[in-house]
Amino acid sequence: MSGSLGIKIGTADFVTAADAASGGSERRAPRPQTTQHQATLIMPQGMAPTLSPIGSGTRPAHMGLVVTGFVDRVGDPIDLVAADGSAHRPEKLVASAVQYLTRYSAGVFAGPPTIAATYPSYWQPQGVQALREALDRMDMAGVALVDEVGSILARVESTRGLPSDGAVVVYDLGGNGLSVSMARGTEQIGRTVRSTEFGGKHIDDAILRHVLRGLAGELGDIDLAAPAMLAPLNELRLRGRQAKETLSTETAAVIEVELGPVRHDVRLVRSELEDLIREQVVESAGLVREALRTNDIDAGDVRAVVLAGGSSATPLVAEVLSAELHVPVIAEPDPGLTSANGAALLARSSVSAAPSAPVPPPSMPIPATPPQAPEPPRSDEPVASTPPVAIASADPVAPESTGGRKKVGSRRRRQALLAAAAIATLAAVTIGIVTHTAPKTEPQPAVTEQVTDTPSPAATTTTQLPYPTRHVS
Repeated sequence: MSGSLGIKIGTADFVTAADAASGGSERRAPRPQTTQHQATLIMPQGMAPTLSPIGSGTRPAHMGLVVTGFVDRVGDPIDLVAADGSAHRPEKLVASAVQYLTRYSAGVFAGPPTIAATYPSYWQPQGVQALREALDRMDMAGVALVDEVGSILARVESTRGLPSDGAVVVYDLGGNGLSVSMARGTEQIGRTVRSTEFGGKHIDDAILRHVLRGLAGELGDIDLAAPAMLAPLNELRLRGRQAKETLSTETAAVIEVELGPVRHDVRLVRSELEDLIREQVVESAGLVREALRTNDIDAGDVRAVVLAGGSSATPLVAEVLSAELHVPVIAEPDPGLTSANGAALLARSSVSAAPSAPVPPPSMPIPATPPQAPEPPRSDEPVASTPPVAIASADPVAPESTGGRKKVGSRRRRQALLAAAAIATLAAVTIGIVTHTAPKTEPQPAVTEQVTDTPSPAATTTTQLPYPTRHVS
């Protein structure tokens, strides 16, 4: 084996960590090369699917059908139905994304690496098994599947250390929601509690609304809901996200605004961001208390909180959780990479995992950094010959309540409402995969869900990893 590759499967993004060093089962923290891609699958006609790099913007028409929202649908017995009417199995879409990332990362290695991919800790066992079978059908039996909590704990133990006794809270604030899990050492205990009421996209939405409200006077009568404004609004939202990331380490950031004739630099300071999200962060501590109750753990038994997920880098998160639980907060410099780095460590430490051999086709060179539009690899499987659909992904922003007040007599208020309406239509106009209309065989889960951490009886565990984390291979 010539190294290890860790892949984080996330609802908002996929992350790879490629550690080219070889070395058996030595338990050390690798120094991998990392890349991030949006959880947006591009399906060019006649070619294998690819993932959209972070910050790559709107896809041109010739790129093909764009599919989003498939990760959380793994295990659903009903197909995803695309905008062009084609049906897709969610687990096959995730497997296609994993296949693309193994090929994308192949240039880092001198030979076939050992690969481990994390799956969300709140997935049901049937979802894990469905992905396992999809990977096997695509000749990726050598890719080990590991629970995301296990990979987070493995990485943090190797770099920061974990308490030798007591419980640890794993607070994973990702792009689309918050997952809270409990552990002792590197082993998860009990159930993961999940909420989609707070995540990175909600922070991004708050920043975007803040910027648009501040520019209401300059925007005047510009119709932000017009189709021509969708791309600029998407770009502004991306710049707001970048400002959020900057404010994790700096006290101020500048957001460049380009909306129609309006050209403006908006300065955002950390205290303003904290004011925008403080209520949601404080409320998220309630989910931690719920996880403690669910798993019958006394708050006094907690020895530390481990942060994961890119949005947990906001300093306010550590501040609130430390004050709530009165324990140290442990985090990597970039908690958004912790899962993938942990997966690379687990893959490297694996004794019996069979290495994969991802070989990029000659038409897809492997760059040092993610390309803006990588040449898709050719596929051996037939691809539905449907007309390409050019649609870009975006997250909706819920319109703010008017609180029963009249909307007349104020240009600023009118512009703010137009802005909210425009942002709320982004997803409806730009997402390439739509929710199916067929009746569900099971009721939809509530916003907060508790997921058992018990493997499916049908699952097999042939790949032995050195940490006590649930895995299926």
